[in-house]
Parts: sequence; C-alpha cells; structure tokens
Amino acid sequence: MTQIPPLQHLYQEEIYKVKSKVLIIIPRPWEQLHEDEILLLQKILNAVKLSIASVQIVTKKEFDIQEFGGYQPAFIMAFGAVLKESATMYENLLIDGTSVLVSDELRQLDDIKKKNLWTMLKQAFRS
Repeated sequence: MTQIPPLQHLYQEEIYKVKSKVLIIIPRPWEQLHEDEILLLQKILNAVKLSIASVQIVTKKEFDIQEFGGYQPAFIMAFGAVLKESATMYENLLIDGTSVLVSDELRQLDDIKKKNLWTMLKQAFRS
C-alpha cells in the first residue's frame, strides 16, 4: 500500500479561488453618487437579497469581461457603464461564462427602465 505524504493535499490552489458573486460597475466614483442614487442601488440589491457590503463595486466608463478575470464574478451589473462586447441593454447576456446586465446610469432610471431592470434581475437571480 502506498502512503501519501500527510501535507501533500493540505493546500489546494482551488481554495484560494474565491469567486465574487456580483460585481457592480458604475461610471462615476462612489463619492460622486448622490444619496438618492445610493439608496436606489441599495433597494435594487435588496430586491435580489444582496447588500452593498456583499458585492464588489468598480468605477469604469467602459469595460470588457476580460479585464475582470481577477474578480471572477458570476454576475456583472453595470449601471451606465458601456460593455465593449455589446450595445444591448436590459438583456441578460452570457459572456465567457459570466452573466452580464447593462442598464442606464442610476440617476437615469425612470419607472419604465426600473421595470425592465427588475424583469431582467428576476430572471438572473431566480432560485
């Protein structure tokens, strides 16, 4: 019978690949968001059982999926940031294994856009 050295399987690299569930992309720095925009973002996240503390928030005006490889998000929600791979808004896209939803900037979300966003979020986050 072959013996396995006791520490050979103790530290597996997969342990360190913590996948962030949700990445939020906004086009302006957090400090420039108005209180009502932050409140709206909190409400959107609460609606899908998330909080601001449970997501990662990045500031970019334009982005592509490859630049977030280190974050390894399962879902990207972009509010006003432009996805280079697609101009499609309010649709659940699957790009390189990552779900992506692009919407208007938080301050531009009117009732119709909020309904479109909510429809897409329900599809993306259904359990």
